[in-house]
Amino acid sequence: MKTPIFNIHDLILVLTLAVCVLLVIFQWLLSKQKTSASLLLSGFFVGVGLTALCNLLLWNDYIQSESAAAKIFLSVLLGTAVVGKSVCLFFYVMAITRATFRWHWSYALHGLNLAVVLGLILGAGLNSDRLRFLTGSNNETSVQLVSFLWYYLKIVAVMYAFAAAYVVFRYKQQLKEFYSTFSLQAPLWLLLLTIGFALNWSWSLVVHVLGQSVGVQLADTFGIADNYITFFLVNALFVYSLLYAHELLVTKEKPAEKEVAVVAAEISPDSIDRIRTTMEQQQLYLKQNLNIEEFARHVGIHYREVSSIINKHFDTNFFEFVNEYRVNKAKQMLVDKNNVDMTILDILLESGFNSKSSFHRFFKRYTGMSAADFRKQNS
Repeated sequence: MKTPIFNIHDLILVLTLAVCVLLVIFQWLLSKQKTSASLLLSGFFVGVGLTALCNLLLWNDYIQSESAAAKIFLSVLLGTAVVGKSVCLFFYVMAITRATFRWHWSYALHGLNLAVVLGLILGAGLNSDRLRFLTGSNNETSVQLVSFLWYYLKIVAVMYAFAAAYVVFRYKQQLKEFYSTFSLQAPLWLLLLTIGFALNWSWSLVVHVLGQSVGVQLADTFGIADNYITFFLVNALFVYSLLYAHELLVTKEKPAEKEVAVVAAEISPDSIDRIRTTMEQQQLYLKQNLNIEEFARHVGIHYREVSSIINKHFDTNFFEFVNEYRVNKAKQMLVDKNNVDMTILDILLESGFNSKSSFHRFFKRYTGMSAADFRKQNS
């Protein structure tokens, strides 16, 4: 009976490669995203696919090449794929969460990671045999260099993934500075996915560390689990890119600290009063899709100054500021005898909310009870 070239766990790497090829094709056929975001996501899928291919070729004893050039090329391809997928994930998240994403010359500095990896591989001749720590292929110096290379690749991936998660977290905070109503679904799923990749790649780092202190068989088991997790996350990110990424709202970068300090120093009682009276007299909080730029036009003050005043004087963000007015409006309507026939759904819509979950969350926060209990208590 012939010995099989691939085992069942190798097939997940083959499947990951095949799926990544299909995802790149589908990304260009079906994507609703900006060109830069599509390019970066495609680059990420290519990086993940090539990483799976390189791991398959590197660790499978039945498909090893004896060519010295092929062994060096495999090391170069693996290093490029790992750095590439990490950088592409980070910039993809930036591209879909920023209003205007433009390439800047400073971004080229991220290429230093690739330069370090390639310089180490080519300069020290770290071919695929050395990456596998095969007996007879390494000396003491090369063992240390290979160990450093593996740590570098895994740590770089983890750092970029956590950086991407931080970008999403900041984006969620910025949404609250610009919008009075927004869906948390799209940014929340993106945050979960980026954290998922961060934990996935952290797991890979842990597996590498454990491989030096536990048995080879146990380390292999952990590594196999890592391959399955990667396959799941890649498919989840593709589904997200099709269903949710285009729903992300546009935000603008907050002003620099010096600019905020200048604005804060110039806050006048008149500006504070204009913000309060504009909201109360014109009842702009009843407009469900109100954003800070539109509100600032009614106030007659630049939106950045409005944002700064709301942050500094009212000690909140625009999102919370507007929704507190909406809750107060809902409370008035709930106790009004003329509204006894109105349902809570009618009242939440009339008070400016467009989401039942947001209404109930804010109402309970400000009153300590549900809208139904509040109405019953005040009837």
